[in-house]
Amino acid sequence: MESKVEHDGTRLRNYRMMKNITLTKAAGMCGVSKSELSKLESGARPIRPDHVIKLAGVYGITPLDLLTPDSKLRAFIERATDTPLHQHEIPLFEGRTLSARQNDAVPTGKVPCPIQLVDVPGAYAVSIGDMANAPALLPGVILHIHPQRPVVINDLVINRVTWSPLVFFLRQSDDGDLYGLTLSKKRVDLDRDAIDLLHKVAGVWMINGPRE
Repeated sequence: MESKVEHDGTRLRNYRMMKNITLTKAAGMCGVSKSELSKLESGARPIRPDHVIKLAGVYGITPLDLLTPDSKLRAFIERATDTPLHQHEIPLFEGRTLSARQNDAVPTGKVPCPIQLVDVPGAYAVSIGDMANAPALLPGVILHIHPQRPVVINDLVINRVTWSPLVFFLRQSDDGDLYGLTLSKKRVDLDRDAIDLLHKVAGVWMINGPRE
C-alpha cells in the first residue's frame, strides 16, 4: 500500500495534536486566523519561516522539528539556528509588576533568547500572571517581545499605553478607530498615535507545557 507523502503542514498538525492544543487556540497564540492555520496544516497555503518560528514557540519545540527532511525551508531555518542561541539571554519581567511599575519595572531574571529576537536591541520577555487572555494565555506563559518591529492590525501586543490590561490584540473598527481587545473581550480605546507605544509579541513559550 502506498504511504502518504508527509509535508510541512502535516508536521504542524501532528505536533499541535500531540500537544493537545486546539486549532483555535494555536491560531490565536501565534497571531494568525483559525482559517489560515487550517490551510497551512492542509498544505493549501505555503508555510513561511515566520510561521515555523511562531508555532515552534507555541508548541515548545525547535523550528526544525516542524519541518520534513526535504523541506525547502530547512536551509533557511538551519542558517538561523547557526547562531548559538543559548549564549544569548533577554531580560524577563513579571507581568503584574510591569503593569504596576510600568517604565520603572526591573527584570526578575533572564530567559534564553529565541531565534526571532537574536540581535534585536531592547528585546525582552514578560511572564503572564493573570487571566485576562485565558484560556490561550494562562499564568505561567512567557511572551517574547520584539520592541523594534512595527505592529499591525491583529498583532498580539504589550500594552504600554494604559498598561492594564497588559496584553491585547490590536484591532480596528469599521470606522477606522484603533482599539485593543483581550480574548476575554475587554476593550481598550487607543489614539492612533498610541500605536508607536505598542510592542509586538514575537513568540509564546508555555514553560509548563500545553494547558487546557
